[in-house]
Amino acid sequence: MKNHAWALVLAIIVVGTTIGLSSCIFQGGDVVLNETVCVTLEETQTTGQFSSFVVVDDFKEALERKLEQNGKGKRDVKSIHMASATFKTTSVTPHDWNVTGDINIARQDDPAGGYEDGPAPLVRFDNQSLKGLKGQPTDADLLADGVAVVDRALASLLVDEDPRLVLLVENESVSPTPSTADPMSFKVKVCVTFQMVVDLGKKKP
Repeated sequence: MKNHAWALVLAIIVVGTTIGLSSCIFQGGDVVLNETVCVTLEETQTTGQFSSFVVVDDFKEALERKLEQNGKGKRDVKSIHMASATFKTTSVTPHDWNVTGDINIARQDDPAGGYEDGPAPLVRFDNQSLKGLKGQPTDADLLADGVAVVDRALASLLVDEDPRLVLLVENESVSPTPSTADPMSFKVKVCVTFQMVVDLGKKKP
């Protein structure tokens, strides 16, 4: 009986892990699907105060791919929202740096046009060690106004729009201060996970 009980516990763990890896959680007649979109922020700076940006423009592709994998379409999506964001440093040279600044987010579908939404604050870094972001991705403490910009862009996917989001880096200071003789160089991988509730009862259009 003891062996049987342990086997049952192990089976439950395996099934639970499999469900987690597939990003699917069944509740009632719906399925919750998670999808992640990543972009790399790459910088080389000789000053502690700088502004830069990176574009995230593959939300539509990620959404359609995820729905296709599950035999569903956009009309089956009951709700969609941003679930989390992570930061992971993939390269820091020639030594560690502590950065203080903001990452804002805006929607700008036309690269030559103005902002359709935002900018709004998404993440604040306060004396953050860049090497401290190495290893496992670090969950960011997200700010509500920036999340709302992302959520509105995600909702627009369901009416066949193709939102283009811009992460705007506004760095205030770096310690030690970079210089021409000691430039700061780093790469940070930023990943945004969005979640959608999909109706299992409908057929794909």
